[in-house]
Amino acid sequence: GVSALAAAQRGRRGDSRADNPQGAGTMMGGPPPIPPSVAALVLEHADDFKLADSQRVVLESVRRAQDSANMPWRMKLDSLRPTRQPANGMGDLSQEQRDEIEARKTAIANVLEGMRETNAQARIRVMNVLNPDQQKRAASLEEDARKKAADDAKQHERSGPPAGGRGGRGRPPEG
Repeated sequence: GVSALAAAQRGRRGDSRADNPQGAGTMMGGPPPIPPSVAALVLEHADDFKLADSQRVVLESVRRAQDSANMPWRMKLDSLRPTRQPANGMGDLSQEQRDEIEARKTAIANVLEGMRETNAQARIRVMNVLNPDQQKRAASLEEDARKKAADDAKQHERSGPPAGGRGGRGRPPEG
């Protein structure tokens, strides 16, 4: 249902063209990698979807509206990236550093929650434009992107950002 969709889309960043370095990333309480939105994924694979011009117009409109609504949230999320790593690794943090990480994680959760409704509504609009076969394909692409973002987050926590310093970030989901 919508609640599962909203939870799945919490805080996505969307368009893969907007990749950003992760900095110190999730290990230090930084923002997680955010997969692209379903609108961005469908538009990126528009030829495979055999989109009608009318579908493409609606999807682009949804993506623009979502980007606009999420812009302040994305800027806030970007501002929450850690600026430094602890000198002796994560096992040797002061109480002040631990408190800072927890405060950052709470702030990130609040930002992601702020984006949730916009993202869920955009996803519904996108799916309403697609036929059943296109919906299945879009959901599959979306799940693959979600898994990749989760894998990137795990990789980053173990050894820093994925190759090239990128964290799999994109635009917030548009729908």
